[in-house]
Amino acid sequence: MPTEESDTPPSNFEESIEDIYQQYRHRQLASRLEDIAETMEETILQRILAEKFLQTEFAIEEEAKQAVSEARDYLQASDFDALGKRIDELERKVDNQKRRVSNEIQEARIEMRSRVDGMQRLNKRVERVSEVKLEAVHELLTDWDWKGQVYKNQDWEFETLEERAAEYGEDMRRYFEECREDIFGPYDGTPLESIVDGLLSEDDLYLDTLTDEQVQQLRESDLADTVELRLS
Repeated sequence: MPTEESDTPPSNFEESIEDIYQQYRHRQLASRLEDIAETMEETILQRILAEKFLQTEFAIEEEAKQAVSEARDYLQASDFDALGKRIDELERKVDNQKRRVSNEIQEARIEMRSRVDGMQRLNKRVERVSEVKLEAVHELLTDWDWKGQVYKNQDWEFETLEERAAEYGEDMRRYFEECREDIFGPYDGTPLESIVDGLLSEDDLYLDTLTDEQVQQLRESDLADTVELRLS
Protein backbone atom coordinates (compact mmCIF):
# COMPACT_ATOMS: atom_id res chain seq x y z
CA MET A 1 0.00 0.00 0.00
CA PRO A 2 1.64 3.36 -1.05
CA THR A 3 2.62 5.79 1.68
CA GLU A 4 1.05 9.25 1.53
CA GLU A 5 3.76 11.88 1.00
CA SER A 6 3.79 15.23 2.76
CA ASP A 7 2.93 18.24 0.61
CA THR A 8 5.75 20.21 2.29
CA PRO A 9 9.33 19.16 1.59
CA PRO A 10 11.31 18.46 4.80
CA SER A 11 13.61 21.43 4.21
CA ASN A 12 10.71 23.88 3.94
CA PHE A 13 9.07 22.40 7.02
CA GLU A 14 12.28 22.81 9.08
CA GLU A 15 12.64 26.40 7.89
CA SER A 16 9.06 27.08 8.93
CA ILE A 17 9.72 25.68 12.42
CA GLU A 18 12.90 27.79 12.69
CA ASP A 19 10.97 30.92 11.66
CA ILE A 20 8.36 30.25 14.34
CA TYR A 21 11.09 29.71 16.93
CA GLN A 22 12.86 32.94 15.97
CA GLN A 23 9.61 34.91 16.14
CA TYR A 24 8.93 33.47 19.58
CA ARG A 25 12.49 34.29 20.70
CA HIS A 26 12.20 37.84 19.42
CA ARG A 27 8.92 38.35 21.26
CA GLN A 28 10.52 36.99 24.45
CA LEU A 29 13.47 39.33 24.13
CA ALA A 30 11.19 42.30 23.48
CA SER A 31 9.05 41.39 26.51
CA ARG A 32 12.11 41.03 28.77
CA LEU A 33 13.46 44.35 27.60
CA GLU A 34 10.10 46.00 28.28
CA ASP A 35 10.15 44.66 31.87
CA ILE A 36 13.75 45.80 32.38
CA ALA A 37 13.00 49.27 31.02
CA GLU A 38 9.95 49.52 33.29
CA THR A 39 12.09 48.61 36.31
CA MET A 40 14.63 51.26 35.35
CA GLU A 41 11.89 53.85 34.88
CA GLU A 42 10.34 53.12 38.28
CA THR A 43 13.75 53.26 39.97
CA ILE A 44 14.41 56.70 38.47
CA LEU A 45 10.97 58.00 39.47
CA GLN A 46 11.35 56.66 43.02
CA ARG A 47 14.72 58.37 43.29
CA ILE A 48 13.29 61.72 42.13
CA LEU A 49 10.37 61.52 44.56
CA ALA A 50 12.57 60.38 47.47
CA GLU A 51 15.12 63.15 46.97
CA LYS A 52 12.41 65.80 47.14
CA PHE A 53 10.58 64.18 50.05
CA LEU A 54 13.38 62.71 52.17
CA GLN A 55 15.94 65.41 51.30
CA THR A 56 18.63 62.81 50.61
CA GLU A 57 20.55 62.09 47.41
CA PHE A 58 20.21 58.67 45.78
CA ALA A 59 22.59 58.20 42.85
CA ILE A 60 21.76 56.10 39.80
CA GLU A 61 24.63 55.01 37.57
CA GLU A 62 24.51 56.57 34.12
CA GLU A 63 25.94 53.30 32.78
CA ALA A 64 22.72 51.45 33.61
CA LYS A 65 20.50 54.07 31.96
CA GLN A 66 22.76 54.13 28.90
CA ALA A 67 22.65 50.33 28.64
CA VAL A 68 18.84 50.38 28.58
CA SER A 69 18.89 53.04 25.86
CA GLU A 70 21.32 51.02 23.75
CA ALA A 71 19.22 47.87 24.15
CA ARG A 72 16.17 49.75 22.91
CA ASP A 73 18.17 50.83 19.87
CA TYR A 74 18.99 47.19 19.12
CA LEU A 75 15.31 46.31 19.38
CA GLN A 76 14.34 49.18 17.09
CA ALA A 77 16.88 48.01 14.54
CA SER A 78 15.67 44.40 14.91
CA ASP A 79 19.21 43.41 15.90
CA PHE A 80 18.05 40.56 18.11
CA ASP A 81 21.44 38.84 18.12
CA ALA A 82 23.08 41.87 19.75
CA LEU A 83 20.14 42.26 22.14
CA GLY A 84 20.26 38.59 23.12
CA LYS A 85 23.97 38.80 23.94
CA ARG A 86 23.51 41.79 26.24
CA ILE A 87 20.15 41.33 27.90
CA ASP A 88 21.30 39.14 30.83
CA GLU A 89 23.97 41.64 31.85
CA LEU A 90 21.53 44.51 31.36
CA GLU A 91 18.96 42.83 33.60
CA ARG A 92 21.61 42.30 36.29
CA LYS A 93 22.68 45.97 36.18
CA VAL A 94 19.14 47.30 36.42
CA ASP A 95 18.16 44.90 39.21
CA ASN A 96 21.26 45.97 41.18
CA GLN A 97 20.31 49.62 40.72
CA LYS A 98 16.77 48.97 41.91
CA ARG A 99 17.98 47.03 44.95
CA ARG A 100 20.53 49.64 46.00
CA VAL A 101 18.22 52.62 45.59
CA SER A 102 15.35 50.79 47.32
CA ASN A 103 17.58 49.91 50.29
CA GLU A 104 18.84 53.48 50.62
CA ILE A 105 15.30 54.85 50.46
CA GLN A 106 14.16 52.31 53.05
CA GLU A 107 16.87 53.45 55.49
CA ALA A 108 15.93 57.11 55.05
CA ARG A 109 12.22 56.31 55.45
CA ILE A 110 12.79 54.46 58.72
CA GLU A 111 14.73 57.39 60.14
CA MET A 112 12.12 59.95 59.10
CA ARG A 113 9.19 57.76 60.17
CA SER A 114 10.62 57.58 63.69
CA ARG A 115 10.44 61.36 63.84
CA VAL A 116 6.91 61.45 62.42
CA ASP A 117 5.84 58.85 64.99
CA GLY A 118 7.09 61.24 67.66
CA MET A 119 5.18 64.09 66.07
CA GLN A 120 1.99 62.04 66.11
CA ARG A 121 2.40 61.11 69.77
CA LEU A 122 3.09 64.71 70.74
CA ASN A 123 0.24 66.03 68.62
CA LYS A 124 -2.23 63.84 70.49
CA ARG A 125 -1.43 66.02 73.51
CA VAL A 126 -0.98 69.48 72.04
CA GLU A 127 -3.36 69.11 69.03
CA ARG A 128 -1.66 71.68 66.83
CA VAL A 129 -1.22 69.73 63.62
CA SER A 130 -3.56 68.77 60.78
CA GLU A 131 -4.12 65.04 61.32
CA VAL A 132 -4.85 64.63 57.60
CA LYS A 133 -1.45 65.98 56.54
CA LEU A 134 0.44 64.16 59.26
CA GLU A 135 -1.26 60.86 58.46
CA ALA A 136 -0.58 61.31 54.72
CA VAL A 137 3.13 61.70 55.45
CA HIS A 138 3.10 58.73 57.81
CA GLU A 139 1.32 56.49 55.27
CA LEU A 140 3.83 57.28 52.52
CA LEU A 141 6.75 56.58 54.84
CA THR A 142 5.16 53.31 55.99
CA ASP A 143 3.76 51.86 52.76
CA TRP A 144 5.73 53.74 50.09
CA ASP A 145 2.68 53.48 47.83
CA TRP A 146 3.68 56.20 45.37
CA LYS A 147 2.72 54.73 41.99
CA GLY A 148 -0.95 55.65 42.22
CA GLN A 149 -0.01 59.31 42.64
CA VAL A 150 2.56 59.38 39.82
CA TYR A 151 1.05 57.00 37.22
CA LYS A 152 -2.38 58.60 37.05
CA ASN A 153 -2.34 58.56 33.27
CA GLN A 154 -0.73 55.64 31.46
CA ASP A 155 -0.28 57.72 28.31
CA TRP A 156 1.99 60.34 29.91
CA GLU A 157 5.49 60.74 28.54
CA PHE A 158 8.40 59.94 30.86
CA GLU A 159 9.24 63.64 31.27
CA THR A 160 5.72 64.23 32.60
CA LEU A 161 6.08 61.32 35.01
CA GLU A 162 9.34 62.83 36.27
CA GLU A 163 7.54 66.11 36.91
CA ARG A 164 4.74 64.27 38.71
CA ALA A 165 7.21 62.42 40.93
CA ALA A 166 9.02 65.65 41.82
CA GLU A 167 5.77 67.50 42.55
CA TYR A 168 4.43 64.70 44.75
CA GLY A 169 7.69 64.54 46.68
CA GLU A 170 7.69 68.31 47.16
CA ASP A 171 4.06 68.29 48.33
CA MET A 172 4.72 65.61 50.92
CA ARG A 173 7.86 67.38 52.12
CA ARG A 174 5.84 70.57 52.51
CA TYR A 175 3.27 68.68 54.59
CA PHE A 176 6.04 67.37 56.82
CA GLU A 177 7.64 70.80 57.26
CA GLU A 178 4.28 72.42 58.01
CA CYS A 179 3.44 69.79 60.62
CA ARG A 180 6.89 70.08 62.16
CA GLU A 181 6.61 73.88 62.32
CA ASP A 182 3.15 73.67 63.90
CA ILE A 183 4.48 71.40 66.64
CA PHE A 184 8.02 72.65 67.05
CA GLY A 185 7.54 76.32 66.19
CA PRO A 186 6.24 77.55 69.60
CA TYR A 187 9.37 76.14 71.26
CA ASP A 188 11.88 77.28 68.64
CA GLY A 189 14.52 79.49 70.25
CA THR A 190 13.28 78.77 73.78
CA PRO A 191 14.92 76.64 76.53
CA LEU A 192 12.42 73.88 75.60
CA GLU A 193 13.68 73.56 72.01
CA SER A 194 16.14 70.75 72.76
CA ILE A 195 13.57 68.95 74.92
CA VAL A 196 10.94 68.91 72.18
CA ASP A 197 13.55 67.86 69.63
CA GLY A 198 14.44 64.96 71.91
CA LEU A 199 10.79 64.02 72.34
CA LEU A 200 10.33 63.85 68.58
CA SER A 201 13.42 61.64 68.36
CA GLU A 202 12.22 59.40 71.22
CA ASP A 203 15.24 60.31 73.35
CA ASP A 204 15.03 59.65 77.09
CA LEU A 205 14.62 62.75 79.22
CA TYR A 206 16.44 62.92 82.55
CA LEU A 207 15.71 65.46 85.25
CA ASP A 208 19.35 66.08 86.13
CA THR A 209 20.12 67.11 82.55
CA LEU A 210 17.65 70.01 82.64
CA THR A 211 18.36 73.53 83.81
CA ASP A 212 16.14 75.19 86.40
CA GLU A 213 14.76 77.42 83.65
CA GLN A 214 13.89 74.41 81.48
CA VAL A 215 12.13 72.68 84.36
CA GLN A 216 10.12 75.81 85.14
CA GLN A 217 9.09 76.41 81.51
CA LEU A 218 8.28 72.75 81.10
CA ARG A 219 5.90 72.86 84.06
CA GLU A 220 4.19 75.93 82.62
CA SER A 221 3.90 74.55 79.07
CA ASP A 222 1.39 72.22 77.45
CA LEU A 223 4.08 69.52 77.57
CA ALA A 224 3.87 69.09 81.33
CA ASP A 225 1.64 66.01 81.07
CA THR A 226 3.46 64.62 78.04
CA VAL A 227 7.03 64.12 79.20
CA GLU A 228 8.20 61.55 81.68
CA LEU A 229 11.11 62.78 83.77
CA ARG A 230 13.42 59.98 84.80
CA LEU A 231 15.95 60.36 87.57
CA SER A 232 19.32 59.07 86.51
